[in-house]
Amino acid sequence: MNASPLPATGTAPVRLTSHAEVVAAAHNPKVYSSATSRFLHVPNTMDGQEHATFRALVDSYMTPQIVSGLEPVFRDLADELVRSLPVGREFDAVNDFGAQFAVRAQCAWLGWPAELEGRLLEWMDSNVAAQRSGEPERNAAVAAAFDEIVRERVDAASTDPVLSETVTAQLASELVEGRELHTDEIVSILRNWTAGDLSSLAQCVGVVVAQVLSNEDLHSRVTYLSRREADERGTRELDRIIDECIRINDPFITSKRVTTCPVTGAGGSEIPEGTRVILDWAAANRDPEVFGDPDAFEPDTNAPHNLVYGTGPHVCPGRELSTMELRVVTRALFGSDHDFSRTGPEWLTAEEPPLGGWAHVKVLFR
Repeated sequence: MNASPLPATGTAPVRLTSHAEVVAAAHNPKVYSSATSRFLHVPNTMDGQEHATFRALVDSYMTPQIVSGLEPVFRDLADELVRSLPVGREFDAVNDFGAQFAVRAQCAWLGWPAELEGRLLEWMDSNVAAQRSGEPERNAAVAAAFDEIVRERVDAASTDPVLSETVTAQLASELVEGRELHTDEIVSILRNWTAGDLSSLAQCVGVVVAQVLSNEDLHSRVTYLSRREADERGTRELDRIIDECIRINDPFITSKRVTTCPVTGAGGSEIPEGTRVILDWAAANRDPEVFGDPDAFEPDTNAPHNLVYGTGPHVCPGRELSTMELRVVTRALFGSDHDFSRTGPEWLTAEEPPLGGWAHVKVLFR
């Protein structure tokens, strides 16, 4: 493993907020290194050839063909979950639907048992609470608890012949540069695929539902697209609508970098070597220099500049998978036989920093 650049002690982080600055930094990994942690995060905190090697491995599990094959499975899960929701009684699109779907989809994809769903939902609650608290010890404890879950599944996949064809078992048998993956590397990859994505997907569901139900014309259009038979043109339009919803209220707030040499920042300010740098995706996605009125809903115009899944060599490897999941969820909710609406003036509860999106989105089937 490559050694991680060490940030300068006592140097305050520098936050990049403009679209141009964030894009430039994300595309310059030699200056803005992703090696920001003492802990192993594969491939997030890797640079150069090491990152490229592990990223190729990760990408091989999320090809368009694999995502296409998973879509019918996830569609059935979403439809089944929608049928289980109450009619005439409010439910929370984030917690009662988004979180439930995220857990079921991940278990189906990775070959994890349905019996694990309750434990994962409890972990999601603990993880969100720990992030809200900002307490490092609490976040470390939650991370350790998730690692325990992942290690259990890796051990089971490695010893139980019934699980030999699952994604978890396949990952555990991979080779990198002619050697077997270390257990810590397998756990880190699975943690990256699941721990962050579970909460993020639930938050994205809330963001999309809230945005669509806040705009009557958009609500009508999404309902129409969700109820008609899917075709390539309709799918492309729905995907752009979903991306634009998330751009406006981006739950993927930031990511970290560390400078490997002195850098001249905006306005001529000097950023010393070893400085932690925060890439503020949410702010960049609302930069008026690029998007004009950041609240204007312009999915086609804004698509080329949308940074929802990042950009550069560390662009999210699961962007196609996440987009597909959000598409089947949107179709299931808005394509239901029931009218889908918000409940009243107190239907939205904003998430607490450092998280983004909505903590609660109270909705109703009529």
